[in-house]
Amino acid sequence: MTVTELPTTATFWECRESLTRILEFARSRRAGPWAVLAAVLARAVASVEPNVKLPPTVGAAASLNLFVAVVGPSGGGKGAAEGAARDAVQFVDHTGRPLDDLAEFPVGSGEGIARTFRPAGADADEANERTRALFTIPEVDTIAALGSRQGATLMPELRKLYMGEQLGFANGAKATRSTLPAHSYRASLVVGVQPLRAAALLHDADGGTPQRFVWVPVGDPDAPDVAPSPQPLIVRLPRWETKTVYLEVPEMARAAMDAHRLATLRGEAVDPLDGHRMLTRLKIAAALMILDGRTVVDDEDWMLAGVVMRVSDRTRAGIERDLEEKARRSNRARAEARAEAEGIVADRAAERLRERARGRIVRTLERRGTETRKGLRNNLDTPLRGVFDAVLS
Repeated sequence: MTVTELPTTATFWECRESLTRILEFARSRRAGPWAVLAAVLARAVASVEPNVKLPPTVGAAASLNLFVAVVGPSGGGKGAAEGAARDAVQFVDHTGRPLDDLAEFPVGSGEGIARTFRPAGADADEANERTRALFTIPEVDTIAALGSRQGATLMPELRKLYMGEQLGFANGAKATRSTLPAHSYRASLVVGVQPLRAAALLHDADGGTPQRFVWVPVGDPDAPDVAPSPQPLIVRLPRWETKTVYLEVPEMARAAMDAHRLATLRGEAVDPLDGHRMLTRLKIAAALMILDGRTVVDDEDWMLAGVVMRVSDRTRAGIERDLEEKARRSNRARAEARAEAEGIVADRAAERLRERARGRIVRTLERRGTETRKGLRNNLDTPLRGVFDAVLS
């Protein structure tokens, strides 16, 4: 592979031994390879302390914190992908000693995210009780339910979590105060998404939430009949310094991000939120670097990350099509129901007019004995004359 060209989604897995091993491990567990890879990358990021950051290419330095959306129907294999990812790769420190088990937590509220790392009421100079965590949300309905509560802060807090910004709220009472300093924590988030229930994430596009996620499918159309039997991959992490470390990133990544930002500043026809998408690609590149046991993001990392983003874009576009079709079906059903209801109302109104006309005609004939057709018609009020012929027949 040349670093100036993106590999195809098929040849992607052949570019590195680590990718080939993850593909084989996913297939050995009958899990979707893209979903397993994305979950592995989330775990790779969560294995690195928060002092390791992306350099301030645009604005301030950015966190490596990574968000993954694993997309599939109910029972489609979202849980299988996460389970396979736990076993596919074992991260060890620079001495070869396995890292402590990565703590996994559910997401309950915006306030609860900060308290995962730092208890409420902690003094400003106290260290966080925990610096690394993997958040999991098995069903995207949880985000919809939590985000719809009155005064909910979940979506804004998730967007800040992605950037590594300060989390929490400075309440007046110290016992309930929960503020988490920026870049003092490392977090990855894995969300299970059923396509027709993804609106909670996709409809927050104005805030840039969908662009912060890597969207991956749970399927594997090329799954072999006979599953392979690979061994887990052992990844030796480098020895990072304890002070702030800014990763070196490739010039092509810097140039792409700078060009987009410049176009946004000049008011050119670009989507400003695509800047989040580029940052997500750079985070994926950094995760691939970690998976390779290196400390410098290179051109190949950036190009491979481009393939992952291509899969992400395709997966997200498929969800949007499904949601649009669902909306069309719902609108069509509502229109048909409305038309049927309006027809019933019209039929009832017409029947009432016919009943009134019948009554008037019968009473006229009873009173006069005989009457001409014209006379009967002229004896009716104007609204009843429109149904005269139908009633008389």
